[in-house]
Amino acid sequence: MATKMGYGETTSSRPESQEEIDSPWNVPRLSDRSADESYKLFSKVQVADPTPEEARRIRNKLLWRILPFLCVGYHLMYVDKQTLGSSAILGILEDANLNANQYNWLSSIFYFGYMAAEWPQNWALQRFPVGKWLAGNLIVWGGITLLHIPCNDFASLFVVRFLLGLSEACIVPAFLLSMSMFFTYQEQAVMMSVMWSIGNSSPITSGFLSYGVLWIKTGSFHPWKWLMVITGVITIIFGLLVFLYYPDSPLHASFLTYEERAQAILRIKGNHSGIEQKQFKKHQFIEAIKDPKTWLFALHAWSQEMGNGINNQTSLIINSFGFTVFQTTLLSTVSGVIAFFTLSAAAIALHWTRNARAWISLVAYVPAIISSILLLALPWSNRWGLIAGVWLRYTTGVPYAVVMIWAANASAGHTKKTTVIALYHIGYGLGNIISPQLFEPRWRPRYKPTWIILLIVAAILPSIIIIILRLYLHRENKRRDKLEAESLVVDNGIIETMNEDGTTVTRVVDNNQLDLTDRENLKL
Repeated sequence: MATKMGYGETTSSRPESQEEIDSPWNVPRLSDRSADESYKLFSKVQVADPTPEEARRIRNKLLWRILPFLCVGYHLMYVDKQTLGSSAILGILEDANLNANQYNWLSSIFYFGYMAAEWPQNWALQRFPVGKWLAGNLIVWGGITLLHIPCNDFASLFVVRFLLGLSEACIVPAFLLSMSMFFTYQEQAVMMSVMWSIGNSSPITSGFLSYGVLWIKTGSFHPWKWLMVITGVITIIFGLLVFLYYPDSPLHASFLTYEERAQAILRIKGNHSGIEQKQFKKHQFIEAIKDPKTWLFALHAWSQEMGNGINNQTSLIINSFGFTVFQTTLLSTVSGVIAFFTLSAAAIALHWTRNARAWISLVAYVPAIISSILLLALPWSNRWGLIAGVWLRYTTGVPYAVVMIWAANASAGHTKKTTVIALYHIGYGLGNIISPQLFEPRWRPRYKPTWIILLIVAAILPSIIIIILRLYLHRENKRRDKLEAESLVVDNGIIETMNEDGTTVTRVVDNNQLDLTDRENLKL
């Protein structure tokens, strides 16, 4: 069979070989409507695989154009989410007459909105241009942040926090889909840790912003309202920049020539997962639901996020140790420093290693285990030891970032990938709904039951899930390697196009253009 310029193509009015199509290991065969979006480009532009130099040049172009948006987006997302936690010591509790239970529910209701929107948002990301849909949600996100300002009771804040969750449900899935379109799996693992290090360093920004707004004296317009103004306006501006400059996919990357767009897709063909497909495929959805690893990843997200309630409690906990409000705003920044350096270390480790995601994640849970032990065992008088215990919880950003991109990379087929990402974030949402409720007022100030739950459910359990995932996927990879060694894995498939005169044209193409799932394409 003829192979031409990177992606093998042969066009004729009949299949190349009937024996090839009817073989026991049936080559994939589908209509052009069901093909990956990259097929449209390769049916118009034919280029050779990029040389190593060309691949590096294209990669660097993509990094400079995309990575800054992802890093700033993650950082703003976390700063905006932490405005509630920061506002707790800036006057919102008094202005809205909130008690401890109501404050906890404001943390939880955000994730009810997040979960309610997860399926619709992922459906929209498949149907509409990713960059434009992301931009719209960012602008709405910033606008809803500003809506906190006129709220003066629990009911109004409850509604605003729910709406905020609806818009945030798009952000991380959109970033994951973008990375899968532009970068290799190895690059994605490193990039996710880099982005998460910048995102999770947000306590530094929110801490200094909180410290700064404390000096603003504008009568009844209290410091927490200024915090909402600053973060909301910046998010809206960022959303406008995303709309103008963020690419929807390699096919629409205006800063690349058509040949470079094709080479950008060829550069990541080792992912064996295509770029995107706008058609919802029911069989891919069902496959995702039946795939055990889908639920293992979702269970990890749930257990991991059971410890996330500490984010909105950190300022209150540190303040309860006897520190002033000014001291608390500054001490809260340390958690961001720890998150930044641990995630940066994970990015470096991922760059220099292969197949080490499970082990890097497991190492990051060790400080989380120590955190619960310190908070359970140390006397109340040892406030610096206790605050160290709070800070150590922030190493868990590493497994969250690493396992999330692992989940996306382990699945192929656009509908299946979006389904896996959606279920992962539903697990994430469930964990975040429950976790604020672990800080029961009756358990203050020591919260001993809370630290026990976080030790077992949010540190030990996710570690066990990671080990199970590692063993399961290692066994699956060995099975695929055996099939490939026996020449039972095909590289190409067939796309059929119906002409206006009623004749059918078949074209033999690389499997990457077929939008196959990881179970259909054993090269993955």
